[in-house]
Order: sequence, then C-alpha cells, then structure tokens
Amino acid sequence: METPVQTWGALGGMVSEQNDFGAKTAQYMENNEVYDLFSQLLKQVLVERPENPLKFLQDQLMVPPKFCVCVMGPPGINRSKYCQQIATDYQVKHIHVGKLLRAKKELKENLEAGDLVADNIVIDLVKAELLRNKGSGWVLDGFPRTKVQARALAAAGKELACSVDSLLLLHAPEDVIRERYAAKVAAAGFKMEDKQYLIDTRLQQYHRHVLGLAEIYQNTIRTIEVSGGDDDQNVTYSSIKTCLHHRAYSNAPLRMHRICILGPCGSGRSTQSEFIAKNFGVVHVDVADLLRKHQEASGQVCEEVPPEFLGDEEICSLVGARLRQTDCVRKGWVLDGFPKTKAQAQFLRQAHHWPSRVIRLQTTVEQVGQRINLRRLDPVTGISYYQSPDSVVIRQRLVTRDYDSAEKVKERFHLYVGHVERAMECWPSVSSSIRGDGDPEDVAKGISDKITMPTPIELAQDPNSGLQG
Repeated sequence: METPVQTWGALGGMVSEQNDFGAKTAQYMENNEVYDLFSQLLKQVLVERPENPLKFLQDQLMVPPKFCVCVMGPPGINRSKYCQQIATDYQVKHIHVGKLLRAKKELKENLEAGDLVADNIVIDLVKAELLRNKGSGWVLDGFPRTKVQARALAAAGKELACSVDSLLLLHAPEDVIRERYAAKVAAAGFKMEDKQYLIDTRLQQYHRHVLGLAEIYQNTIRTIEVSGGDDDQNVTYSSIKTCLHHRAYSNAPLRMHRICILGPCGSGRSTQSEFIAKNFGVVHVDVADLLRKHQEASGQVCEEVPPEFLGDEEICSLVGARLRQTDCVRKGWVLDGFPKTKAQAQFLRQAHHWPSRVIRLQTTVEQVGQRINLRRLDPVTGISYYQSPDSVVIRQRLVTRDYDSAEKVKERFHLYVGHVERAMECWPSVSSSIRGDGDPEDVAKGISDKITMPTPIELAQDPNSGLQG
C-alpha cells in the first residue's frame, strides 16, 4: 500500500494536501509569474512611495519594468565594451562614468595620476545624468566605486525613481589585467613603462574598495570571470547575459533562476551545480553540505549519511530555511540533489519555492559505480577527490566512505531511481533530462541550453510569439 504524500507549509509545520482548487490556483500564479510581478511592483512602491499607491500601481502595469544594472571591474578588461553591448541588447542608456569625468577639464590632473575623483564630485555628476534619464533603464559603467557612492545611489532611489537590480563584478587575475592594460596602452601609441605607475595606482585603488562594495551588494552582486584573449570576449558576454536574468516578454523580467539538478550519487550533479552557480550567478545549495553544517552547529557528530537515507521532514526543514535566506531570494538558487522524493517536491510547491527548471542527469548504475570507485574522502576538510591530490599529506589520510562501497552505491542508485520520476511529475512543464555521462563541459552546455531556452508556457507570455490564447 502506497504511503500518502504529506507536505510542509512555508513555516515548516505539517499541513494537509492542498485541495484541487488551491493546487490549480498556485499553478496559475507560478506559470504566469504573478509572485514575481507583485514583487516587482512592491519594490517600485517602496522606492517611490507615492501618495496614491493604487493609481501608481495602475500606471506601472502599463509600462515595462525599468532595467537598471551597475557594472564594475578592474582597469583594462573592456568593461565599457560589455556595458555598451548590454545597453544595445536591452535598449537602455549606457552611462559611462569615465567619459563624464573626462569631460571635466578641471579633473584632468586627477585622472592622469590615476587617483579617484572625490566622491561628492562623482556622485553629483552621476546623479545629474540619471535624472536626465529618469523613467528609463540604464547600465552604469564604473559606478559605484566606493561605499560612499553605493550608499548615495541607494539613498537617491526615490528621487531617481529607480533601484539597482544587480551589480555585475567583472573579475580577472592580476596577470590578465596587466596584460590587457598593456595591450590598450600599446594600441594608444604609448610605452608601457611610461604608464606603469598608472596601472599600479589604479589597481591599488580598485582593490582597496572592491571588498566594501561586495559587502554592500552581497545579495545582488554577481561575479563574472574574465579570461585573457579576444576569443574569450563572447564567452564573457554570454556569462553576463545569463547573470542578468532578463526576459523582455515576461511579466516579471527580473525573475531569478531557481534550478533543481537531480541525479544519483556519482552522476556529476555537484560539479554541474557548481558550473550553474558560477555561470548564472545563483546560490549553490548543497543539501549534503547543509546537513553537515547543521550537525556541526547543533554539536552533533558529523556522520557521513547521504541525504537519501534521511527523513523528508528533516531535509525539507533544512532546505526551506536556506531558500528563505536573502541571498537565495535575491540571486536565485540551484538545488543540488533536491527534491529526491514526491514529498520533497510537494514541499517546494507548498512553501512557494517553485523551480523554474528541473533537470535530471541520466546515467547507469555501472557508470555511477565506476566513478564512485575512484572517490576518496579527506576526513579533515570533507573534500572528495576523484584523482590523487598533489599533497602527500592529503593522500595519506584519504579514506573510502562506508556509503561508497559497491553494495551501498547500488542501493543508493535504486533508491533514487525508485523516487525521481514521481518527484519530476510534480513539475511537468519545466522538467527535462540530459545525458550525464559525457564530458563535463559538454554536459554543462546542454544544461545551460535547457535553462535559457524558453518553455512553451514562457513563450506564451510573449505578445509576439503568436502563442497567446
């Protein structure tokens, strides 16, 4: 006899299964992104605080939401080129703060020395430019650079009738930064030795302030790796676009990605989840890591018990608490190995943590067994190794976990297979499968395509798709 599925409410307490009307209502609200629409409207109300909120909301529904993003990064990595491309693709204003400053002759000496211009001067220039573009979206190129500038931008939200949707931080190793800067200097007809002091000063200023900015924007910042070479610029811009989460036809065009990656132990699930977190700027929620941290915080002995052997109630409580944290709400998330059962899937529905994509990695028990057979655990750090580490000290203390034995791996695989289909049935419109036994980069590309390709329901929201009924 099949055990009745029980679900959990948003506060973690046991509740009865929703009736048919409630389930259909929730499905409608999710399919049409009603939650995200009202979140966007609420944000605008709080920014502008109109005297007549009802009239204000009516007016807001008649215009597309504004798209406002800041882009920061060290010197020499073509930040302005990427900003211009964003402005072109999303039809917003490119506000190049460097050009605004260079237009002021009185600032020439500061700029040539590589010094930062005083905060009050930069803030006044940027604020004036934003007021000239009030009512439209924009991409701020090179602002804010300091905590003072970031706080000033936030404080001016009501006056400017906008708020920053996200801050993109372009990151590169210092050798790449210096190599790219040298190329720019050479292209301008100068010798690098004559400009060495400039890059040194600018890098020093950048590193001094970037950590403070990351702290202020910790719930909206998205870091994008920039590598050397012109051939990689298209790759970098592709990463930028995935981090913007913008769909022009959506009711809520800044909807965050909420992704579930399913697969048995040894399927490469965690590796792919890390790729997604990096490429899409979302939070990697590793259920096994949540359990380990929970055990440490409560003073329990950290047992290496795989999540599939734990009760649904315990796992759902941990996952629900993590997804309600601000970084997950603002950035979106990728759930690594959850939901594994129908009860866990129903929990996500009841708690209004609806995934935008559910992707299953398909592999065989033989393939899983071959991978797990290579895995060793460092009991000190908790890191798993599939190849021998360079450190002799680490190699000597590696162990094989009890749950990684051939018998346990087969048991875990069949336990997963016995539940995953029922879990995916809860999200038919956003669920798909992909082979997980290929090269990790090829698998990552396939997953990325699944995430970025609109579903039929999403296309139906596009007024130009011809699918609206």
